[in-house]
Amino acid sequence: MMKNIFLLTLTSFILLTVACEKSEDIGTEIISNDAIELRSELQDEGYIETIVDSINKQECYFEEWKKTVLTPVSGLIEFYDTDSNWVATIDFGSGECDQWATKTWDVNFFPDSPEGEEKFSVFSFYKKEK
Repeated sequence: MMKNIFLLTLTSFILLTVACEKSEDIGTEIISNDAIELRSELQDEGYIETIVDSINKQECYFEEWKKTVLTPVSGLIEFYDTDSNWVATIDFGSGECDQWATKTWDVNFFPDSPEGEEKFSVFSFYKKEK
């Protein structure tokens, strides 16, 4: 009788553990790529990247996703043309745990984007496979 209870308890525990692991795998994966797409686009256009302040990351908890994510919290990258004229900046912030960075640009170089500044998320969101 004790052996049957033990086996039933063990089996339940294993099934519960597997079910919990599977449920964690389902959902969204959140990754910071340090604005690599934006940086690559500017470099592909011939602009020179200058790291003014290295990107610093820390583990930040985000209530809306109930996840801790390695997040860029500060850093400053500037881009120049071949004549050393400033073209754009990516500012990752001043140390706060948030998902936002700011890109600013010279509207003379990018006349199709006359606003000159935009906030963007430092994260890419990927749907996890089941």
